Amino acid sequence: MTSETTRPAASVRPGPPVRLNAPLPAHGRQRRGEPFLTHHIRRTMARGFRPPPSWSVPVRYFLPDGPSGEATPLPGARSAADALRTGSPALALIAPTYVSRGTLAEQAERLGALLDRVAELTEDHPDTPAVLFVGMQWSSDTEEGESVRRLRALLLRARTRLPHVPVCGLSLPGPGKPRTLNAAIEVAELLGCTGVGWVDDDVTLDPGCLSRLVRDFLAAGCRGAVGATKIPHTKEFATSRLLARAKAIAAPATNYPHGCCILVATDVLSGGMPGRYVSDDGYVCFRLLDPDLPDPLARLRLVPDARCHYYVAGPAGETRRRIRRLLLNHLVDLADWPLPVVRHYFRHILFAGLWPLTGFDGTGGRRRGIQNSLIKWLYFTWFAGVGTELYLRGLTGRPLRAVEWAPYSAVHPLTPADQER
Repeated sequence: MTSETTRPAASVRPGPPVRLNAPLPAHGRQRRGEPFLTHHIRRTMARGFRPPPSWSVPVRYFLPDGPSGEATPLPGARSAADALRTGSPALALIAPTYVSRGTLAEQAERLGALLDRVAELTEDHPDTPAVLFVGMQWSSDTEEGESVRRLRALLLRARTRLPHVPVCGLSLPGPGKPRTLNAAIEVAELLGCTGVGWVDDDVTLDPGCLSRLVRDFLAAGCRGAVGATKIPHTKEFATSRLLARAKAIAAPATNYPHGCCILVATDVLSGGMPGRYVSDDGYVCFRLLDPDLPDPLARLRLVPDARCHYYVAGPAGETRRRIRRLLLNHLVDLADWPLPVVRHYFRHILFAGLWPLTGFDGTGGRRRGIQNSLIKWLYFTWFAGVGTELYLRGLTGRPLRAVEWAPYSAVHPLTPADQER
């Protein structure tokens, strides 16, 4: 059995490679035609955030191949790739979660729903084999043992439900979804997978969702990224209802694939996501956004008939922390990437309709355009405040070392009644 990296067949990836953007260097950044003030602000904000350079942490890999169905540990990513190579998987699918996310029974229920979607994928696309990774993060020695116990149960469930789909468990310290994604991406690259996809544990997928994502991904030559169309639902909290109404009018940064349900060409993620980037979908977006194309989002496609359902927001305190985290992610991206990409994202995605700073959006009528602009101005005020903090940190040499992880305290599956709301 070879341990060399397997390369995808050339016929799967026709045409020239997609141009990928790269973050600007942290030091010695050149202006290259960028206005002095813009260059100064972006460079200073970039210095205001200095996390560890990598998400890399020790990872334990498991396969459900023991004599009694127990999980068999493997020494590393290459050993996992060698064990999973049978069937030459073309796609890697990742189900990330962590011990404190809920009980084992709740996690098994969520994984079971995902396995139903994977079963549809394998039936509809028999020539595109997939491998499934189940990630379980922990935050203490006690949770580390619990993560292994839960992985044993979940891997056995996956093997029993889909015996023809290779499955691998990942036990690793958290927090940070990119840690789990990078651990799986490393194995996927060794396997030569053409695409890597993941589904968060707080969304519910419509029947056929994954299959339709793969359909569009294959039709595009396995390039770029495709994502599910998100369907919002409100919870009992006032913040949930308020933000749902605001998003329905302003739709901030929702017209490209989001990381709750996404499938990405492996080359976009080659080597894993750097430690500066907490937002997985933000990293993918800035890698693929191309302002020189007639449609700058041509490589970032939402699939209308692949739908996933999610709850908007949660308790006020948790929502506030989550929005701050989101704003920091936006600001770091706007500080780090090439200026043409940043300009397009700011003007046409993040703050489209912020008149008169950006163009007025009258597509839904004048009244809706004014409402959109007012909501965006409120959001921009918060954005500017957090941006000022990041700028001052960079100016005074007191950088932020991490973006606070901000999960919601409880995850409840969406019921049919919820999906009607």
